[in-house]
Amino acid sequence: MMDSQMINSRYKMLALDIDGTLTTSEKIITEPTRKAVTGLQEKGIKVIIASGRSEYGFRHIVDELEFVKYGSYVMSFNGGRIINCATGEIVYDNPLSLSYLPEIYETAKENNLGIIGYEDDRLISGNGIDKYQEYDAWACKMQLKQTDKFPVYFKKPFNKCLLTGEPAHLRGVLPVIQRRFEGRLNVFLSEEFFIEVLPLNVHKAAALESFVTKLGMSPEELICIGDGANDITMIEYAGVGVAMANSNPMLIEKADYVTDSNDNDGVVKAIERFFYNHL
Repeated sequence: MMDSQMINSRYKMLALDIDGTLTTSEKIITEPTRKAVTGLQEKGIKVIIASGRSEYGFRHIVDELEFVKYGSYVMSFNGGRIINCATGEIVYDNPLSLSYLPEIYETAKENNLGIIGYEDDRLISGNGIDKYQEYDAWACKMQLKQTDKFPVYFKKPFNKCLLTGEPAHLRGVLPVIQRRFEGRLNVFLSEEFFIEVLPLNVHKAAALESFVTKLGMSPEELICIGDGANDITMIEYAGVGVAMANSNPMLIEKADYVTDSNDNDGVVKAIERFFYNHL
């Protein structure tokens, strides 16, 4: 249906979260969603994946959506880095200083949490592997390795640490960890079993703002679609912020529009509504 329609020239870029947005509950991209996203690229619309995963955690998605062919972009680590898929160029990068690792590691141990860092295509666990780390490795199609020397293991900076544990426990310790790193690091709950630890002022909207400015565009030309609390900043920044029906209630409150769920091709319906002139 969309192939024969004229594109709405008001919007020039689409930013998409992955988990709970682009992919179904089974972590797959449906054929209608794949066709809708590749169709936008064919018509010259810039597409950027905006995910909390590392770029190695969605290489298969980049391939499915033909990002290299169309010169589209990926944002990894919840706004830590943006890469041009066609050239491999890092167009934005704000890594976590390795000097923080000993304190983050001690915080994880003190609060009985798992901890993950990133080494190329591997997830490095530093306080025992748990089921949530195994789930993340499965979803991202990455290796998971345990080390007993987490604070000194890494030879080059990466963009975030991930703390893992039971949801009720994470909700309880989150304020404690946020107070400890207040004014130094950005600490937030991205999933009920994940606490993200990033450099201060790193989030999806900050990365998008830098990127959009570099391209000579305005936020009014950007549509963002997401489902999680970590998507709120980009939903608020965009000209149109779209929440999935399965979204965190806080995100739905901030959104300009609520589409269908990730299991019912909500991304397709949002693309049809905002990018094509028949509406």
